[in-house]
Parts: sequence; structure tokens; C-alpha cells
Amino acid sequence: MKQDIVTFLRDKRILILGYGREGQSALRFIQANLPDANVAIADQNPVTVDNLTCFCGPDYLSHCADYDLIIKSPGVAIKDALDSATRAKITSSTDLFLRFCRNLTVGVTATKGKSTTASLIHHILTANHQSSILAGNIGKPCLDIIDDLAHDTIVVLEISGHQLEFIQASPHVAILLNLYEEHFDHFAQPADYFTAKKQIYRYQNADDLLIYGDIFQHATHEEIDRLPMHKIDLYHDHIVDFDKIKTSLIGAHYRYDICAAIAACEHFGLSETACLDAVATFHGLPHRLEYIGTFQGIKFYNDSIATAQEATIGALKAIPDVDTLILGGMNRGIDYHPLVNYLRQHPVTHIFLLPDTNEALRKIFAEAPYAGTLTDVANLQTAVQQSFVVTQNGHSCLLSPSAPSYNQYKNFEERGEDFRKQVATYAKKNTDE
Repeated sequence: MKQDIVTFLRDKRILILGYGREGQSALRFIQANLPDANVAIADQNPVTVDNLTCFCGPDYLSHCADYDLIIKSPGVAIKDALDSATRAKITSSTDLFLRFCRNLTVGVTATKGKSTTASLIHHILTANHQSSILAGNIGKPCLDIIDDLAHDTIVVLEISGHQLEFIQASPHVAILLNLYEEHFDHFAQPADYFTAKKQIYRYQNADDLLIYGDIFQHATHEEIDRLPMHKIDLYHDHIVDFDKIKTSLIGAHYRYDICAAIAACEHFGLSETACLDAVATFHGLPHRLEYIGTFQGIKFYNDSIATAQEATIGALKAIPDVDTLILGGMNRGIDYHPLVNYLRQHPVTHIFLLPDTNEALRKIFAEAPYAGTLTDVANLQTAVQQSFVVTQNGHSCLLSPSAPSYNQYKNFEERGEDFRKQVATYAKKNTDE
């Protein structure tokens, strides 16, 4: 596998586009295996690497046409900036791995649920003594794991839409859990995001397996039916009886993630019983309906990962006693009518609205009566402090923003950590007083 990638890269002028986690991984691989390669780096932010040409600043994309191959990092948004001839030169760590990896691969993507499902598959496999490595958007970058692979290692890849955008190969088992409005800031138009997600199965053949869920708002049944690979429909094909599933994961939507994981693992020869036993020992990932604790009689849940309104609706269905909801973040122009219409029927009493989506949400709430209270807050600190005041004893306060965090935080993890910190700080302050 490594030699195939080295052969593919040899004698090419290579531009590493974006010098984040994957860009640095690509450079490590090239320098370790092709020390004399003609390689340069382009990044919007300042970058300095010894003995390498680095193109930085607002015109960093203007150098792409000068190279034979472009290894693009997922964080770089191309949109309409490059012509078709230059775009044809683009590859990525994910693409190179899928093209040349001879190990069995499981690729998991979705708008929501991909990290949990990929981690669960890896957990089930390792719990049953199967060699497995978790990589991609979670775990190590693809090119960093090549030397760790045994001949029987199953590689579980969490793959984002950004990573799928320019791939030319698909995993042996492809899992597409759902497709919702998300990440439109990265793509030139919304349809490009959904097209990128469907790349995960585009190159599969008759020997491969596609496991799919809630995708039919953006893919037709006819489109799926005529595909050549084996297929499992999470919502209509029987995988496992729900009442057999014992799990610490909160929410009915996790049942489908679990079913996807079990279907993938059964494909590799594990029994239903072996899968279910492993599911029972799996603990959820941080920032995903994460129970922080009960403070002053109030239960606090951190669902910072919920950057889509469908995720927030799922969280509210999973936690029936939510009295206070903390909502909002970076405004991407999403139509929040489905969420607001759901909230009008839900017994949430207090909603704290964070910037920048607060004005858009208020306008929709104003269109029809809402029995609860809406309060604008500048930040999570204020929202948490007021939540301690207004939330009924014995009920829950839920952070489930329905929006990204980039207007105030580096990412959803940083937002979730701040929420945890603010809850603990305010609870301790009140106790000390």
C-alpha cells in the first residue's frame, strides 16, 4: 500500500494545500518516503517550514495551477475559485488512502452521528479481538496509520463532507446515516454539500456494502435502488430488535447508529450477540447529549455537537423534562421554521438565545404564539447563570445550539468545554456562598 502511494506521488510537483492536521501528515509522509520530492505548501495563514516554499496570504490559491498534484486539506474551501483543469489535480489523504489501501475499510459519514457510529464500530471490533484502527476525521490522519496496519486490520474511517468532496474511491463498507442542512459555508451551493456526502458510495462495486438511513430528502429511492453494491436500509431492513439493545446512549436516534454499527460488524463475521454485548460496554463521546451532572436540583446536558436543528429536535425528544434550552450560534442563513414549530409544541419553558442567530429565531417565534420565554444572552456564562435561576427543580437544562460555534469559539468542543466550566463554576460559587 505505502509503495503504491509513493509510486503515484513520485516525480510529481506537489502542492500541499492547507497546513493543518492533514497537511502536516501529508508532508510527514512525503518527507519520510520521498525525501527529494518537489513539494510546496499553500495556506491562507502564515506558515514557515524549513527548506520549503510556502505560499501564504489571501492569494494562496493562485499557485495551484503551477503544480501537477494538489493534496488538499479538508479545511480549505475551494468553492468556485479554481477552474476544472486545476480541480482535476486535487487529491487528499483520504483519497490516497481509499485508492491504494488493500485492507478492509469502513467509511462512516453523516450530518450527525458519524463520530459516534465510527467509534462504536471500532469498539465492537476491538472488544471481539478483531484488529481495528480508527482514523480519518476522528483518530489519526489516514497517512499516519499506514505503518500500523496488519494484513487483517479493519480500518474504520470517519469521513466528513469536506474530506469526501474530491475522492475518487469509496470504502468497502460505506455508511451514510443522514443528510441535513449543514456546512453550507464551505461549499459554493447547498447541493454541493449533499453531492460530496454521496461520494462515499459513488465508486463502490457489486462486492461492497452500503448502509444508509435518513437520506431521501437529497437522494431518491430510484437512485439508491439502481446502485450495484449490496444495500441495507436502516429504517426498513431488519437488523436487530430494538428491545435487545442495552446502551448508555440517550435518545431513540442512537438506535439507528447502533444498528448501522452492528450491520457493519456482522458483515465482517461477528454475531449479533457479540455485537450487542460490546454495545452495552460503549460509552458516548463528549459533547453529544452528555450528562454533566445534577447541580442544585437541575440536570445539565451538553449537546454542543448539535449544530443542525434536526439534532436539537432529537435531543429534546431524548430528554423529555427539558425546562431550559440554550440555543444559537453562528448564523448561516438556515431556515429555522421546523425547529421553532417543534418548540411551540414542546414544554420547554425558557429559551436563551445566543448570538448571531438570535434575531432570526426571534422573527420566526413572533409569527405565532409561543407560551415560553425568550431571552437574548451575550454568551454562555450569562445563559448558565440565568439557567440556575429559572430552571425548575428536578428538570433539565440543555445546551443544544442548532448552530456552529465559530462566531465565539474555535469549534464545538471548545464551546462544550466552556459550558461544562460555567456550570461547574457557578454551582461551586453558589455552594461556597
